[in-house]
Amino acid sequence: MFKDILDYPLDYLFLAVLSGAYLITVFLRQTAPYSIFLATSLFVSLYFLWGIIHHLHAKSLHGRVVLEYFLVSALGIVIVSTLLI
Repeated sequence: MFKDILDYPLDYLFLAVLSGAYLITVFLRQTAPYSIFLATSLFVSLYFLWGIIHHLHAKSLHGRVVLEYFLVSALGIVIVSTLLI
């Protein structure tokens, strides 16, 4: 994992900034469930795309990787939407 971060620092910097922006948005909009749901939807979509692009750069993109990122993204949406109800 750490070798991957050292090999692709800009990829992981983008992911860290994206994650930080998401957390700040959720913190600032904690009384607006619809805004949190929209932010989560945007975040998981960008996370999914980030994973695909990152694995394309690393030349390690396979169907299982795409499925993994899709399932993690779907799980994130399900968990957040369940917590917001």
